[in-house]
Amino acid sequence: MSNSAIGTPSAGSNREVARSINNIMDTGLTDASPHHIIATGYEPLDGALDGGLHTGDLILVGGLPGIGKTVATLQWARNIAADGLPVVYACYEHDEASLFSRLLLSEVGDLAQASGDSTSSEIRRAALDAGSNPSDFNDIVRGSLVLRAAKARMQAYGDELMLCSASPTDLDIPALEQLLNERDGDTAVLFVDHLQKVSSVHGDMTVDEIAVELKALAMRHGIAVVGVVGASSGALGLRRLRLQHLQEADGLGYEADLVIMLNDKMTAVSKRHTAFDSVRADDFRSLVVFSIEKNRNGPAGIDLEYRKDFAHYRFDPSGSVLEESLVDGVLITE
Repeated sequence: MSNSAIGTPSAGSNREVARSINNIMDTGLTDASPHHIIATGYEPLDGALDGGLHTGDLILVGGLPGIGKTVATLQWARNIAADGLPVVYACYEHDEASLFSRLLLSEVGDLAQASGDSTSSEIRRAALDAGSNPSDFNDIVRGSLVLRAAKARMQAYGDELMLCSASPTDLDIPALEQLLNERDGDTAVLFVDHLQKVSSVHGDMTVDEIAVELKALAMRHGIAVVGVVGASSGALGLRRLRLQHLQEADGLGYEADLVIMLNDKMTAVSKRHTAFDSVRADDFRSLVVFSIEKNRNGPAGIDLEYRKDFAHYRFDPSGSVLEESLVDGVLITE
């Protein structure tokens, strides 16, 4: 397993996981996580979630390939680390160089949005090169004012964000547990991207059984665990994916405390909203709907929308409540 900062684990010991009622009353929950609700940095999502992600919870983010699941969760990880909370992002889909480049490009995109300027293809290419050629990173960044600013932003939260990339054979559930134990409570959120890859090394464990293990990790360590989940093969042709379209959805739906499904707005909304309005249809193509399908800590059935900036591997974190009607899948006629 390869660990890179942006952070390095230190040796530690297992935490006590059980206490008597009298012990709690006498001493308090002194070993409990100091983080209870953790903002993702997305509004109005955090408002809809009563402030953000809750420790002890398993949060699932689902959707079709390419919809932006990794984009969103890596951006959340960045935002949480920037707030000073320690984060581990365990990725089975992309190596550390790719994740590093995505973070750098996301910072470039944030800077461009704040200034109202656009970024050139040369700047974006340089950011990608900076991640793939770490030995030349400083030289690449030195030649660009915007990349130097993006680097400074990353350095501000770099100690709080650990990137872990590996094959499922050396980053399985026991390895994730060991990593958390070594960090000895110095983790607020663990991201797992994605659950199907974790399960591939365990021939005797299904995706929903992996979810059971991740939920147990969240409770034992007093952290939030965010898992990325793909759709079942039979859901690939649907206009809108729901919780029931995830692989092994019944088990996942039971274990998860929060489920957020991502869908392209253009395909997920009722066609009556775009039938005779090509300008509106073009705008819908740049938006992704984040639907809160399950929420043990508050209301569900809330649909929000966020604008894609995939050239910078990010969403605009300032979204809005969806106003249009959504289709319910292939069974809904219009």
